[in-house]
Amino acid sequence: MTTPPTAAERPDDKSGQAAAHPVGLTPRASAERPDATPAAAAEQPGGASAIPERPAGLPAAEGPDGASVPAKRLDAVPTAAERSHGASATTERPAGPSAALRPGGWSAAGERRDASPAAAEQAQSTSGAGEPAAGPSGGEGPDGASAVGERPGGPAVAAEGTGAAFPGAESLDALLGDPWRGGNPYGFAAAVARDGRAEFPHAFAERLESADLPLAHVPAGLGGTLTGLDDTLQRVRVATRRDAAVMPATLLSCAAVATVLAAGTPGQARAVADWVHAGRTVAFALSEEHAGSDVLANTCRLEEAPGGGFTLTGSKWLVGRGATAHAALVVARTAPRGPAAFTAVLLGPRELARVRRAAAHPVTGMRGIDFADLVFDGTPVPADAVVGAVGGGLAAAMRAQQLVRLLSTAACLATADTALRTALRFTRSRKAAGAAVAGTAHTERDIALAGAELMAADVLSLTAARYAQLSPGTFGLCSHVVKRVATRLTASSIVRSRGLLGARGFLADGPGSVVDKAQRDNAVVESIDTSPLGVLRAVAAQLPAYAEPPQDARTAPRDVRALCAYGEPLPALDHTALDLAARPRDRVLLGFAEHAATVAARLEECGAPRAAELVREVRAALAATVAAAADARRDRAAGPEPLDLADSGCLLYAAAAAALAWWAHSGRGLYGERADGAGWLTAVLAVLLAHADGRDPRRVPAGDLAPAAEAVTRLDADPQLFTALPVRLSDAPGPA
Repeated sequence: MTTPPTAAERPDDKSGQAAAHPVGLTPRASAERPDATPAAAAEQPGGASAIPERPAGLPAAEGPDGASVPAKRLDAVPTAAERSHGASATTERPAGPSAALRPGGWSAAGERRDASPAAAEQAQSTSGAGEPAAGPSGGEGPDGASAVGERPGGPAVAAEGTGAAFPGAESLDALLGDPWRGGNPYGFAAAVARDGRAEFPHAFAERLESADLPLAHVPAGLGGTLTGLDDTLQRVRVATRRDAAVMPATLLSCAAVATVLAAGTPGQARAVADWVHAGRTVAFALSEEHAGSDVLANTCRLEEAPGGGFTLTGSKWLVGRGATAHAALVVARTAPRGPAAFTAVLLGPRELARVRRAAAHPVTGMRGIDFADLVFDGTPVPADAVVGAVGGGLAAAMRAQQLVRLLSTAACLATADTALRTALRFTRSRKAAGAAVAGTAHTERDIALAGAELMAADVLSLTAARYAQLSPGTFGLCSHVVKRVATRLTASSIVRSRGLLGARGFLADGPGSVVDKAQRDNAVVESIDTSPLGVLRAVAAQLPAYAEPPQDARTAPRDVRALCAYGEPLPALDHTALDLAARPRDRVLLGFAEHAATVAARLEECGAPRAAELVREVRAALAATVAAAADARRDRAAGPEPLDLADSGCLLYAAAAAALAWWAHSGRGLYGERADGAGWLTAVLAVLLAHADGRDPRRVPAGDLAPAAEAVTRLDADPQLFTALPVRLSDAPGPA
């Protein structure tokens, strides 16, 4: 997941300006209710041309307690061989990219649509990521979540076997065992120890590969296990809560694969899928040190060779897994200027064997994952290695980054989960002046704030995951918002959790070491995939359009219910539909504008007048924010800074998503609350409004915050992941 950060997408395409119910307008009331990898040591940088077959089934592996575990497949996570090839044995893989990339009559698949690339989309690179402190009893299976209740629009789809919304996440967590048990190689203590040695998580990565986690972003038609991105998000979270370094260790190929699926040929798509299936890593090389976040200033060039094909000259900076990857997607300059001056090429093991790999840069977080430079000195590149059209490389990469930004939030959520869970257990085990620390008003407030911030990021990430699959062509704004909100709020949540540890928060052992690693790993995510500045520029460019009145009924938001039907079936993800055009057609913003009054009325009916009041405040704040953004575009000398408005807009967007999620699940309840319970929503909206207004959330009334503390305490005691619908964990119970 660690790929170079990119910057703002400019709304060059002004077509379709109409919005059915712009956020700046008062919406009509509506009575409609919604439905509701192998170790780096085994990887040869140059790579032999032959790609070994990936073993079918789960190999015998070391169990969480160190004992050998018999081979066993997770029922909820079929192998790629079973899903894609329909046979128990995998078919032989191509010998290398040269064979797989030959057009051979293939028609171009998914070449970019006509939307213009964002000329200002800039990137800052960092593409890579390392293991921590004690963990629970190993291997116990989940005891089965309670049946998923009925949603307003019809019965939720309960997964077979467990009745859980995300059975694959529960099964994977059970496979990895209790992270609090010191002898668990997939637990917190082991992760902290690896981190101290800056050691790649070999055994952990292999265990996750045996459970097909590296295939979680690959479509089933290409041998992957991707069904729903919300399911992928949850599976990645239960793994990375133990050690965020396993995310780039196992899933780093996502950016390159998504780029190929967005713009490449069927042969190229099969090649990258086969590499991932075989346990190989495909790096993503975009950023250059001298250019920083401005990818339009990149100078690494791709030139036509006299005898045919191309040559690559220049270097790429901080390429994740650059020292150990077997293949790489490289975006290089092919024209003097402009966003259409760049072309993407796919280098396989043969081509990469001729590339010089610099030593990995030392990093502060996700230690053990190499961030290395790739240096090209006239490197030969076959003509059929070009992905998409010549000149379309930057646009293809930027479209793919929409998915990468989303999936990177799994690491944010996971690290905040670990920090908060550690703080909860610590405060319950400590006493001050004869009373449990957990029971003090100060502690309860900070737990509530940390919990509300994490829940706000969680519900937005789950909504965004479904959004990307349901409407990829309108996902651009949401992909930036979810990255900004998730990184900002989880970082704040971790700071609060660390503060609850007192002096033990800075000790190099015990709970402080677990939270310290979580905090450093979390910070890495903020500047990968898309830089914070790039995110805010992209949002600032799009917000003003939502202040305009509707002009075209075709831009009316579709039914927003499916966005929040977490865990329910989704259509196949269409990478080719990802779009860079910036139009006022975001389904969350327009859907909230359409239904905010109905949501507030429903909250009143359910006996939650405070939550209803906060929904109305969010509606008014969004209208004021987009109006101010439009004013700022007309006169930059007046009013607030556009990037500050964008920051507020992101937080209010998250509040809108939370309100829609409550509405979609009001008959069931989220975060362990009863049906129609809106306590969690009250806390989340109050905290988001405070952040958006620049107020200290610690000043939020205690009555608004209390349900968040109750929710996370309840979920930890069960134990469950800190997420909207039940995901049971293998953690041993903490102190009462």
